[in-house]
Amino acid sequence: MKKTITKVFCAVLFLTGTFSAFALDVNGTPPTFTGTGSGDFNTAVSTAFGIALNKVRQEVRDIDSKPDDFIQSWGNSAIFASHGATQRAYGDYKLFSFTTGPMIGLQLPGDPFKIANELDNLADKLNRDHDIKLGVSPQIFNARLGINASKFLLDKLYLGLHLGFIKLKGDDFGLNGFSYDNFSIGVLANYQFIPQIKIIPKILLWRGVNFGSGLIYQGTKINYAIKLETYSADITGSGITGTLSIDPKLMLDMNINTVTIPLEATTAVKLLSFLNIPVGVGVDLGFGKSDIKIGMKGDVYVTGNPGTLTQSKPGNVSVDAGGDMAPSFFNLKFMTGVGINIGPVLLDIPVTFYAGNGYSVGVTVGIVW
Repeated sequence: MKKTITKVFCAVLFLTGTFSAFALDVNGTPPTFTGTGSGDFNTAVSTAFGIALNKVRQEVRDIDSKPDDFIQSWGNSAIFASHGATQRAYGDYKLFSFTTGPMIGLQLPGDPFKIANELDNLADKLNRDHDIKLGVSPQIFNARLGINASKFLLDKLYLGLHLGFIKLKGDDFGLNGFSYDNFSIGVLANYQFIPQIKIIPKILLWRGVNFGSGLIYQGTKINYAIKLETYSADITGSGITGTLSIDPKLMLDMNINTVTIPLEATTAVKLLSFLNIPVGVGVDLGFGKSDIKIGMKGDVYVTGNPGTLTQSKPGNVSVDAGGDMAPSFFNLKFMTGVGINIGPVLLDIPVTFYAGNGYSVGVTVGIVW
């Protein structure tokens, strides 16, 4: 499961960066040489550098330097993913509950059933629109401990503590220059407003109505060095031969910090004493900021016959772009899923649909007692 989610996440991130999601102003300086005849050679190198640099600029020419939708979508996807190891459908335990499992949040540009088509045409969309609503937030490890507070606080009140974290290194799955670091923590409360009712013993149980809220903080850091094409130009002049090449990398650095306040009303039915089907409506209030910095670095090297010349200064390329955006404040959602509950053991697949093409889906396993 971890490898699958990781590969999906990295593929989306790679496509987004490779096809450029940012209209970037690429700058740079050519390398310089010293020695007899260096003046003419440096002039030729500077000309070749300008030609190669323009080729780099062409690759990222149609992209926004501050893609607001893209930046905000990463914060939104973090909000959507903050409900890992959810216990929405199991709020009637006697003493405690413990659940764990992954969750992935998605902010997509369109119909989720057409996501393959969106990715296939991502380059065209970015060149045409310059920006795109696309964010992915995988939370591989989440754990949640729930306590029935009826005996010491309020009858039918359930309190919970949420914890999640993950660290991914690109070297572990063949994606060099990539890292993903996430941490989340939160406190939650659920109140069983209407208690459960046995409609048909051992056949149909209605779990009543629960109201839930809480506070969940999530911090994510993403670093990705995206390899672009290598561009070259001939160094020409009187008695001068050689080739100048630029090997650029687009540097994507994200710092995403969000706070989620869920407001939820949920219910569920239990069929045949083991099949659990929840439904619910709610709102996730989102706070925080997604900060994305885009830079560029790369090797600039000269091959050929510079004679007795010595390179005195390396060349470089650079980009200064990015920006920050707050996540969407009001995130209306509809919750459902399906689960199996046999004795104290549960297996649940929670699914949430957010207004504006947002989604989250996960897998939860645990015990209720």
